[in-house]
Amino acid sequence: MPKFRTGVPATLGYFPVMPESTNMLISPFPNWKMNYQGNCWNLQSVLGAEIDRKGIMWVLDGHRSSNMINGIRCPPKLVRLDLNLDGSPVHVFNFPNDVCLRDGGFLNDIVIDDTNGTYAYISDNSVIDPGLVVYSSRDNTAWKLRDGSMFPQVLAAGYIIDGFKMDYFGTVDGLALSPVTGEGPRTLFYSSLTGYSLYCITTDILQNQTLAMLDTWRENVKYVGDKAGSSDGLIMDNAGNLYYTLVSISGVGKWNMFESFDKAKVFYINPKTMVWPDGFTMDSQGNLFLINTYGFRFFASNETLQFTPDMIKFRIHVMHTGTKSYLYEYHHNKDT
Repeated sequence: MPKFRTGVPATLGYFPVMPESTNMLISPFPNWKMNYQGNCWNLQSVLGAEIDRKGIMWVLDGHRSSNMINGIRCPPKLVRLDLNLDGSPVHVFNFPNDVCLRDGGFLNDIVIDDTNGTYAYISDNSVIDPGLVVYSSRDNTAWKLRDGSMFPQVLAAGYIIDGFKMDYFGTVDGLALSPVTGEGPRTLFYSSLTGYSLYCITTDILQNQTLAMLDTWRENVKYVGDKAGSSDGLIMDNAGNLYYTLVSISGVGKWNMFESFDKAKVFYINPKTMVWPDGFTMDSQGNLFLINTYGFRFFASNETLQFTPDMIKFRIHVMHTGTKSYLYEYHHNKDT
């Protein structure tokens, strides 16, 4: 729960998978102390997180802007919490300013790659300095790749959602990583928040820090195709199915990476409940979860907008796919 404005007591929280009510309280995670903002060691403003196969939660504490609460401008950081130990922090990495800005950084989405060492690929949705951030766990260092494919597409702006006109120009946002196939490097897919185009790049290019400092790596960026609308969250399962939100049409799309993109399809639209479909995750029972938020109102409206206690701020949709997440090895099940 990023702290876009004052009044957010905890930036990371949890509640039961099967809640007893439709408007239950969220508990801070891992505790209140870690959510206290007055200390840069604690969580400041979280946007994204991912849980790896070992039960480690990788938390992006990387939303930074000039209006931080109490004037605190802590460095953006990546925090690893051990869910086997009640969320105890096991490692914290502070990003240097040349990778993610203290004033204007916007670390948004994260995927984990443990096939050749352990890497995290992160989108920096900053309007000032957008790009793909690569973090090497082995070397405890990070670098950034910047390309024109990570900027907004102007013609994709101006759509109406829930009565609001979205003129916000969002940069690179959603990420999805292909499963391990045993044949060559994996592929990272990405798109801008304001934009139809889907792009990809292989992980051997991302992991080459020396190459990232040169201009030639951009030759490896591939255009995949145009989606039916702008996307926020992306995710790929271990069958190669890419699921992507379509915020501009209140829907969800699907495409299998082993087919041409002209076979991509929109399989769900619901303007009443699919209001700003945001981020995906998958559990170990073959279920795909998608959260819908009203966070877009912070960008689409003026500062006088008030949220009332009875207003729905989050919805979670779930669909059974019968597959696992990209973290697991490829399994041929593309028709799920």
